[in-house]
Formats: sequence, structure tokens, C-alpha cells
Amino acid sequence: MLQELRAPFSTLAPATPQPVAPSLTLAPVTPEPVAPSPTLALATPQPVAPSPTLAPAAPEPVPPSPTPVPDIGELVTLINGYRAENGLQPLVTSPALTQAAQWMSEDMAANGYLSHTDSLGRDNLGRLAAFGYDCTAYNTWCGENLAAGTATAWETLDAWRNSAGHNDLLLNADFVALGIGCAYNGGSTYGWYWVIELGGQAP
Repeated sequence: MLQELRAPFSTLAPATPQPVAPSLTLAPVTPEPVAPSPTLALATPQPVAPSPTLAPAAPEPVPPSPTPVPDIGELVTLINGYRAENGLQPLVTSPALTQAAQWMSEDMAANGYLSHTDSLGRDNLGRLAAFGYDCTAYNTWCGENLAAGTATAWETLDAWRNSAGHNDLLLNADFVALGIGCAYNGGSTYGWYWVIELGGQAP
């Protein structure tokens, strides 16, 4: 699931699940004939001591599944490599853009949404200004791409570059700085949430 912010922005639906091959159905094995047991006279039953009643054993605690670690550095490298292939300068990492992107990815993961408007009602310009990157005051370009449901840096870049609007932002020569955020919530709609903030002024 993707979203990029630049009027107009586009939204892509999540990828269609791939079909799964049906499992094989096996015919039941015909049982081999068994010779009947000989008939025995019933023995007088011996008294049996009752079994002691045991309390059920306490289940062993199961450690929680580890939260995957987002590889943000790899995505920065992949994006700059992609820009270089297209004759563009690499983007430098901006602390303010990175903080804004990370906050946004965690907000989407925690609240289960995919939108450029965050849970506080801010658009990306208002959010960036709150983190110290004021696009209006700087009079510079700003942009934002979102992705959800992609588990790796490579999948995220591949989704963005295969969408015209998202790709345009990645290959915009006016951008010189970026910040990337990623968050994971196994109980959310998409699991993974990625954000890239782009700016026309270096940090």
C-alpha cells in the first residue's frame, strides 16, 4: 500500500495475494486383515489403587516474537543508487526530516492507518515544521512518500519506483535532503509502515 504527497497524490491498493497450490489428497490406506485374538475367560479383577490427582503443570512462558529491525540505512543507499543511475546527486540525511518520518511511521503503525494526515490532524508540511524543517519559511520543495505492507527496504523502493507519482518524487532534482522512518506493528492492518520525507534544503 503506497501513498505519495504531491497534488494530486495517488494511492495504491495492497498487492493481490499469490495463489497457493492445493495440497495433495491421498486415498486412505486399506488396512491389512488381522487374525482374531483368542477368546479368554475373564479373570477376576484385582483391586487397583486410585491414581493420585495431580495439579496440571503450569505452561512454560513463551517468549514474544522479536520485532523486526527496519533497515533504514539500506533504503537510503538504495535510493541514492537509484538516483545515481538516473544522473542525479545523492540525497543527504537530515536529522529533522528523519525525526518527522520516524514519528509518522510509528503513528501510522500504532493507529492502523495510511494517510498523509497524521493522528493529530497535521499534513506533512505542518508535521515537518513541528520537527524543525519549515518548508514554507525555507521557501523550498518538500515531499512525502508512504508505503505499507512491504517488509524490506528493497520491496519498499521497488513499490515506489513502480508508481509514477512516487517515482517522480524519488527522481526530483530539486530535492537535496531526505529522512526515512519505518515502524512495525504485528497487530495492525499492514504490519510495516515506511515514510520518506524529502526536502529542497540541506540540514
